[in-house]
Amino acid sequence: MNNIKMIVGLGNNFNNKFIKTRHNIGANYIRKLSNKFNIKFEKIKKLNEYIGCLNIFNKKIILLIPNSFMNNSGKSIFIVSKFYKIVLKNILIIHDELDYLPGIIKFKYGGSSGGHNGINSIIKIFNDKLFYRLRIGIGHPGNKMQVNNFVLNYPTNIEQKNIDFAIKKSIKALLIFIKTSNYSTAINYLHSKK
Repeated sequence: MNNIKMIVGLGNNFNNKFIKTRHNIGANYIRKLSNKFNIKFEKIKKLNEYIGCLNIFNKKIILLIPNSFMNNSGKSIFIVSKFYKIVLKNILIIHDELDYLPGIIKFKYGGSSGGHNGINSIIKIFNDKLFYRLRIGIGHPGNKMQVNNFVLNYPTNIEQKNIDFAIKKSIKALLIFIKTSNYSTAINYLHSKK
């Protein structure tokens, strides 16, 4: 069974200037999801993290936007997962993806970080690559030297429109995944052209 118990949206969350940037799309996804279900985030002092809880289909899903910079995401996720006794294979990580155009969103299980600092941090601290991911395309600037500046800037209006449209469909796919615990069914829905 692919039983998702925690969903994490990656971003740089120590500084408000990053909130709407490409690199914060994972965190913004969690905000959209929580708004849809009217979920409030509460600070858990002993964790120094803000936690939300999605109660749906008789399941309780922890929502987390790590209270850290992207390259320290793994530490935040590790602390919260231990507190709630959730193993890595039951965690879904949502993050930006340079290799996909804006508006393309895909599930993935396992594999390398692909150079993503947040994913790299998770793999390093858990010493494991086996977790679910939802990768949100942001496009690529075309030059490796421009990547840092590109991810810390804002999507264009057209890019944001495409991303928002794709996120709506991916939330439906995510709910299928949570309800059925069937990864293949969720993938088939998300990757279909409907």
